[in-house]
Amino acid sequence: PQVFPPSVAGPTTISLPAAIRTDLRDPYSMQYNFTIEHQRWNTGFRISYIGTNTRQGEWAYNLNQPVPDTRPYIDKARLFPKYPGIGYITNGAGHQYHSLTLEAERRFRSGLSYQLSWVWARDIGDLERGESPENAYDRQRERGVWLDIPTHRVTGNLIYELPFGTGKPYLSNAGRLARALAGGWGISAIFSQYSGQFLTPAWSGPDPVGTAYTTSRTPAQVTIRPNHLRDANLPSDQRSTNRWFDVGAFSAPLPGTYGTSAKGVIKGPGSQIVNVGLAKNFTVAERLRLRWEIASTNLFNHPNWYNPGTTITSLAQVGVITSVSDVSKLDPSGPRSFRTGLRVEW
Repeated sequence: PQVFPPSVAGPTTISLPAAIRTDLRDPYSMQYNFTIEHQRWNTGFRISYIGTNTRQGEWAYNLNQPVPDTRPYIDKARLFPKYPGIGYITNGAGHQYHSLTLEAERRFRSGLSYQLSWVWARDIGDLERGESPENAYDRQRERGVWLDIPTHRVTGNLIYELPFGTGKPYLSNAGRLARALAGGWGISAIFSQYSGQFLTPAWSGPDPVGTAYTTSRTPAQVTIRPNHLRDANLPSDQRSTNRWFDVGAFSAPLPGTYGTSAKGVIKGPGSQIVNVGLAKNFTVAERLRLRWEIASTNLFNHPNWYNPGTTITSLAQVGVITSVSDVSKLDPSGPRSFRTGLRVEW
């Protein structure tokens, strides 16, 4: 349809709102788990299966996209020939999460407590609201692993009171000065390690399938996924900040076809963080205590790399890691740092 007749003055371009399915449904989620617990050696053990999903999620596709082939965009039939892409929001998107969790926990006893867990997880989905498939006629090829759900995640924490001083196994009968100096010390530590994100390769160039809007026979410039020739993930001993994955495992899409690469086929760098604290308690009077502590985040200053470049046509950046930065919101680290404090308790 023509919004403004030729005889009526009007704007040369207009912004089209997104189209929405008239009977759009509410998405829903299901969550379920199964757990076995057992206690031994003053420690509780737990093994769990945890699952969750989303069904009838909202997603959008270009209702006005022509069929992909080798013909130029302007030679193809479209539902609304006078308009560019029209986003249509409907139902049907979703994801499926599965995980195995192993946990061990010791409540505070004899000056020691700890928790340790390992999560082995996989989350597979297709599209979220605001995302559009490359090919409006093939949503299935958008199904892949979720970017920011790590396959492996290990976390732990520990609190340990050193066994010296009053009421402890060692030096409990020593002199007052010796007990004051040796007693009241405690160590705490937090550890986390998780595998990298699932990254998607990209290729930029003239539209090979003729589906991107243009008013001429010159193809529009697009960024889509390339062809996937082989596994691009290098062995750990071959990875470096200058070559994190095998760039030669990808190539440009062939004329008339989209690239064969799925989403999330490149494994990004993981992260490892150790935070440690040291504290000393001083008993000044029966109801007055001082606590001095010093804590370090990322004690070993372990470099947690940012994701490498994944656009194969950016030759200087593809496969290259250029900075140190947290790529996950799970346990942000930053460079090593220290802080100290003194607390009065009464």
